[in-house]
Amino acid sequence: MKKSKLIFLAAGLIILAVLFRAFQQETIDYIMRLGWEFWAWKFWLIVALFLANHICLTYGWRVLIVQDITPGQFLKMVQARIAGDSTAAINTLGAVAGEPLKALFVKDFISFRSGLASVVLDRTIHTISNVFLVLTGIFIGFFVLNIPFYVTGITFLVFSGLLSFMVAVLFKQREGFVEYLIRKAPRFITGRFMNDERWKKVRALDGEIGSIFSSRDSLKHFYISLTVHYVPVLISGFLEVYLIITFTGVEISMSHALFVYIFGLFLTSAIFFMPANIGTSEGSFSLALSLLGHDPALGLSVGIIRRLRSFVWSGVGMLILLYAGLLKKDVSIEKTDGEKSNGEKTHI
Repeated sequence: MKKSKLIFLAAGLIILAVLFRAFQQETIDYIMRLGWEFWAWKFWLIVALFLANHICLTYGWRVLIVQDITPGQFLKMVQARIAGDSTAAINTLGAVAGEPLKALFVKDFISFRSGLASVVLDRTIHTISNVFLVLTGIFIGFFVLNIPFYVTGITFLVFSGLLSFMVAVLFKQREGFVEYLIRKAPRFITGRFMNDERWKKVRALDGEIGSIFSSRDSLKHFYISLTVHYVPVLISGFLEVYLIITFTGVEISMSHALFVYIFGLFLTSAIFFMPANIGTSEGSFSLALSLLGHDPALGLSVGIIRRLRSFVWSGVGMLILLYAGLLKKDVSIEKTDGEKSNGEKTHI
């Protein structure tokens, strides 16, 4: 794993170096156009967009938890979200590791088992939302790009198939998704690590996840969460691209900015194994803007500004984790697994 990460990191840095060498002067010119005013407050306006996004996504997570949450506890959930998601900015695969961190962060008022079940379901909903975003991009691409209809149709069908797969995953979560995945692992692995006690905990976790589908009222929470994962992410993402490009003095329509954002999301999701999406993120924006008839150097500038914004939130997330002690303490999951918070209600 370490060798592969180093190889992919080197490949990303080479891509970034090639892009910068090709568009060096133009990229510097675009960044210089932003001026001191951009760095004084406009950049921090872009950073603030994602504070609103974090709050909205936290609400999407909160509605999946069937217990009363005080304003102070919700604030801690926002901190957990920022801290957990900061791992994804370092490595997209780190988003998986960030989910247990969120559950550990709030274990003082949400039992670890309930917290872990909610973040697993929240991550699944987020993935489904991303598929909807890509389908939105394909639909917009039909109008903004001069490509044959059959190409758009085939691409749309492929991602519709992926969406159907995600729906099937949801049904498996209802029936016992975690146990299903573990049983698909080689028998020598499950035989070594799984025992009766751990199987009981896995089934209890599956029960927590499946509770969201247990009634019409609970299912309503799922749809609310899906909406919250789609709309704010869409707005904050394309608005960031639109503002950065507008601040450089280049005119771009909102539909084009929306396509650029979703194209970047699609490409970086497809090449998820690149550490921090180095090179692929900047390249995706350059390619998208080139397809729309804009200067590809502008895309590299957009990628650099977005990376600086992600560094800010990654730094905030790491500081939160350090303050909470989750980066320097050993936390016993076995102990927290059986805990229950005082205010927890029985699932409907």
